[in-house]
Amino acid sequence: MKPGPQREPVQSRSKASYERMLAAAQELLKIHGNDEFTLTDVSRVGKVSVGSIYCRFDSKDDLIRVVQERVQTDIQHEQRQLIARVALETSNLHDLVAALTAGMAEHLRHHADILRAMMLRANHDPVVARLGKMSHQAAIADIKLAILRYRDDIAHPDPERAVQAGFNIMYSALARVLGLGSNREQGDAWEWEQLKRDLTHSFAAYLMSEPRATTAIAHDGGQPGSSVDPGPQADMKHGTETAAPVPQRKPRGRPSSKVKAG
Repeated sequence: MKPGPQREPVQSRSKASYERMLAAAQELLKIHGNDEFTLTDVSRVGKVSVGSIYCRFDSKDDLIRVVQERVQTDIQHEQRQLIARVALETSNLHDLVAALTAGMAEHLRHHADILRAMMLRANHDPVVARLGKMSHQAAIADIKLAILRYRDDIAHPDPERAVQAGFNIMYSALARVLGLGSNREQGDAWEWEQLKRDLTHSFAAYLMSEPRATTAIAHDGGQPGSSVDPGPQADMKHGTETAAPVPQRKPRGRPSSKVKAG
């Protein structure tokens, strides 16, 4: 899938000019945090003429899409290197999840400026949105492949879904703090380190803990179907206990209409 019309150069001098166009557009995306710049700005930053840009691209949109394709390719390559390295350096599920969480957090933070701009543009550019979605799905596939090596240590009844859900929760929390697709939430270095520890704990605990069952019981108002925690007396993992009966409220008589004399 091509991101848009482009005419790649052949001569070395033209290639150098082409690379400056892409580098300038990428730098402007990072500086502005969005695509609110002009081809004149690209010309100024990249030291190329506007005419030479139009010789390679039909529009600014096409230029940005080529930049995104290159950025996503580089990011995906780095992610795969990170996952492969972590898989070799760890020997159990918890350590693998911890290293992957910390590694992905720093990886996203390193690329946050360009990712933030691309995610904002994806709201109105279907080509950018599609490329971004493909990159995210590739990351999930690579994470699954690494973590499911320890499938037998995952207590969740659906290991594949658990890995994807855990990754999505982790990614969403990081994206919130880094402002990917929104304004960035400011925080000091201690909060960032604590966030990584918290996400490691929650991701690992989610995979290594069997989900608790819930029992649907009626409220006092007689509305069935509410899912609530049945408490320690409920029949749980081993089926050795039975659910405690729900206390029944004693019927009340109609209030007396007599008024006590005064």
